Amino acid sequence: MGRRCHPMAGKLGAIARQTRRLAVVASAFGAVVSQAAVARADDAWPAVIPEWLGRDQFGGLALVPLACWWAGVAAWATTSDWLFRDSTRLKVRPEFWTACAVFPFAACGLLAWWIPWSAAGQSLMALAWMLPLFFYSRERNPKAPKTESILTRDHLQRVIRATMGLLGVKTKAPEITDDGLPWVTMLATSAETPEENQKWQAEAAAMPGFEAAKKLVQEAVAARATRVVIEASADGVKVAHEVDGILGPARAITKPAKGRGKSKQPAVWGDAPPLEAAAGTAAVAVLRTIAGADAAKLSGEPDAGFTIEVDGKKRSCRLATRTTKTAKQMVITTGLPPFSPKKLEDLGMPSTLANRVRELIAMEKGLFVVSSPSASGCSTTFDTVLQSADRLVRDFVSIEQVGSTFTEVQNIKPVRYSAQSGETPISALTRALLEYPSAIVTRDLTDTALAGELTKLADDKQLVLVSVRAADAIDAIQKLLDLGIPREQLARCLLGSLSQRLIRKVCSQCSDPLPAPPELLKRLRMTAEELPEVKRASQHGGCRVCAGRQFVGRTGIYELAAGPTVRQAIAQKVDAKVLRQAAVKDGMRPLADEALASIAAGVLSLEEMQRVFAVKKEAGSAGPKR
Repeated sequence: MGRRCHPMAGKLGAIARQTRRLAVVASAFGAVVSQAAVARADDAWPAVIPEWLGRDQFGGLALVPLACWWAGVAAWATTSDWLFRDSTRLKVRPEFWTACAVFPFAACGLLAWWIPWSAAGQSLMALAWMLPLFFYSRERNPKAPKTESILTRDHLQRVIRATMGLLGVKTKAPEITDDGLPWVTMLATSAETPEENQKWQAEAAAMPGFEAAKKLVQEAVAARATRVVIEASADGVKVAHEVDGILGPARAITKPAKGRGKSKQPAVWGDAPPLEAAAGTAAVAVLRTIAGADAAKLSGEPDAGFTIEVDGKKRSCRLATRTTKTAKQMVITTGLPPFSPKKLEDLGMPSTLANRVRELIAMEKGLFVVSSPSASGCSTTFDTVLQSADRLVRDFVSIEQVGSTFTEVQNIKPVRYSAQSGETPISALTRALLEYPSAIVTRDLTDTALAGELTKLADDKQLVLVSVRAADAIDAIQKLLDLGIPREQLARCLLGSLSQRLIRKVCSQCSDPLPAPPELLKRLRMTAEELPEVKRASQHGGCRVCAGRQFVGRTGIYELAAGPTVRQAIAQKVDAKVLRQAAVKDGMRPLADEALASIAAGVLSLEEMQRVFAVKKEAGSAGPKR
């Protein structure tokens, strides 16, 4: 009997035989490929090229070309990422330029592995890398500040200085010729058709005063000016900026900084000199052209407009002309983004005071009044108080005159009346009451009849919120009494009188230290060790941060007269001094004390406090728009 094999052993033997056959075939194929590759290498790549500069015997990139290939890829990846971020920031067609930078280089990078001459492949890669950057720079540079230009002589100098710095070699930087102004683009947008807008913009760009007009707008943006007033005079064309509610001459560096290091003296700022008559007139002509002022005049529109683009964000500007007793002026409203507080604390109000205000306006009935002098931010504070009320639970209505400008607050229904048509505020109030509101709102209360009716409603069942123009919280109470409101009735229904002042914050970058005056320490009840110094406006006239204004931004200081002692004093017919003392007993911190606390905190300067409290007592008289 023959010996029988195990079935598994037979299968393993078959697999082994098949593997040997495949190995033989693979070996033969490899030998053929190797011989063909050697023959192809001998035919395709000249032997005169050193092996370490060209390709090896199998056609692969040698050491030096391979290192250059990877260096090119690294440089391309870095610049492509920068190009995408930069074009997105400047809004210069980011999708288009990113595609131009990515796809050509990717194709050339793959070709560089197969082109016989490695130098040709590297050259193609370099072209695919640099050409998109070159063409992008031609579109980008006119829209960017000079100090950010690319592929220019200044750019090359900046790169060399940065490289030398990395190597530890100190190089002397050239004097900064950039004026530090933001990038601004002026756009014609007030025409009826895009074609006409393009025509106006092209005409303005071709005029000799275009650069002067652009610089004028740039300076206004840098100064945070809400209005620009341009006036021709015998000395030239004067430019004034309204910044933080103060209108004054444009500011400029009158004496450059001197020295270096610790001994460097800061630049001196002062009022900018008037523009030369020819340059100023040319700049005004450009602004009128791009705004379509002549077309607006023909169509009967009072104002013309144009748009500026600042750091990728657009602002609508209005241009108007007005005639004063001495000259004709052009006024540009720059369209600065409005201040939009969400809560009372955003105004600079302390949290304890803000919580107290919210408690008072949450009452079921009563009268709450908000006041300030003219142009002191009463409208913004009043709107923020309204936003803090429970408008989602109760029905609010507001009594508004037709043509008055006010911010509509969500869930407060305006009921308007037209004084020109013979309507009265009482008629609007009568219509508003048909809706059975829980709260009634009105601004700039000056009507005697309306004041009397609102006080009756506040004393009965309604919550009433009003604003008046007054010097302080006690003066606001007196204004209500002057409108004929009975003392007893006001004493019963008054919830509180909130008053405010706007103060400019001293620039933290250029402010100078000043030893705390003894009078200030005495009023604050502090020692010289507790408060050794306070801040004052820069003696050099400002810096680039504040654009030579010495102040940056505004905040509010507040006082609230509310409580039983105040109501009792109102009913007793006391004078303003005694009424103020009663309010202090109820916890009121006067505006002057709040200002002193701001000085101690380094927010306010003594000069600014003196300016703010120099407001005339006739705060309730008609004044500029708030």
